[in-house]
Amino acid sequence: MCAMLKAGFGIKELPSPVGTELSGYGYYLERVCDASLDPLHVRCVALVSGETKSLVFSADLIGLTEDLQQQIRRSVLDKLGYSSREVMILCTHTHTGPSTNDLEGCGVMNEDYNSRVPAVFLAAAEQAVADLALVEGLDECCRSIEPVGYNRDRKNGPHDAVVRGLRIRRICRPPIAMISYPCHPVVLCISWQSSADFPGAVCRLGEENGMKTIFLNGCCGDINPLRRLASGDDPGQLLEDCGRKILDGFMQGLHGSDDMQLKNAEINTVLPLMPMDEDGVDAIAKLGANARVTEIWRESMLANPPAATDDIMVRCVRIGSMVFCSLPFETSTAVGDIVRQAYPGRNIVVLGCADHTRSYLPVFSPEWQRSYPVVTAPMLYGYPILASDAVESIGSQIASGIRSLVGAP
Repeated sequence: MCAMLKAGFGIKELPSPVGTELSGYGYYLERVCDASLDPLHVRCVALVSGETKSLVFSADLIGLTEDLQQQIRRSVLDKLGYSSREVMILCTHTHTGPSTNDLEGCGVMNEDYNSRVPAVFLAAAEQAVADLALVEGLDECCRSIEPVGYNRDRKNGPHDAVVRGLRIRRICRPPIAMISYPCHPVVLCISWQSSADFPGAVCRLGEENGMKTIFLNGCCGDINPLRRLASGDDPGQLLEDCGRKILDGFMQGLHGSDDMQLKNAEINTVLPLMPMDEDGVDAIAKLGANARVTEIWRESMLANPPAATDDIMVRCVRIGSMVFCSLPFETSTAVGDIVRQAYPGRNIVVLGCADHTRSYLPVFSPEWQRSYPVVTAPMLYGYPILASDAVESIGSQIASGIRSLVGAP
């Protein structure tokens, strides 16, 4: 017999980024935030079943440095006793938030601001743990909707236009909604105002519907929103329209589940990288889109030649019959497709921008040598170029690794 499942929710507001540089959109734009359109938050769901426990964070940030994510993990271990295996750290990847991940040319980090971020994560986790209450039932969602986004890398390329998620019904407490949809939060375009973009609207609308809501961005690496801010648009209304479409799909797709299991896992995967000697680095550098960014990347690769592979930790949690897997990349649609194809009928959510976001995880195409996700983006992140079979390799490794959570396909 399964142990009783408990769930709690925490939310804390991040410091205002006014006066700090925002991250995303282009090279050396110096977008110093001058106002806040809406607040940025860290949200956390705490889950406990017997000896098994998990924390799931989602922050309205573009990403985290390795140091920041390690500080967060140390603090929740020291204060709350949650090990790395039990903690999933995600960012919504808003491009109208402060520079909290080291992206060359896309915003200068403010160390004073960043030093205050881990405490917000811990406070949200403490609130979630204090809010733990018995779960009386789970409702899951896996529903196709009219797309909010499109594949920006390939004409008519794949887009997983599906809202996935879970409503956790608690005894004498508001339900918790965990909602996932894959799309870049760039509705607002190049703005000097900070905003959580459409993920914030999803959460706000969920709250208005009586649910404590957390948004978990999916495989959004190659997905942009269909509607973006244009002259004459009301930004708040545009965000609400996008958020409403996602929330409505979630509510319409809910159906009850008898499964109340809680499991978590860490999967050690090996990501293949493109072999590059000095001549290879120079050849790739000629494809760079910005001379300054390219030269910084080139010098880094020559000073620290990349290995043939990189070890990537994928963290997973099973809640009821649903499985959530997180990767530290801007992950392309194909990764989620590969994992789900291995388990037909299973509701599996593949999430990107976890932990320290390292780079893109793209699909190679015939035009890859001029491709932003394959060549230009790794230069921003200071990361090696991936091997052409990287997506297929890591997707199959994840599919194999989650067998302990879902059973044989």
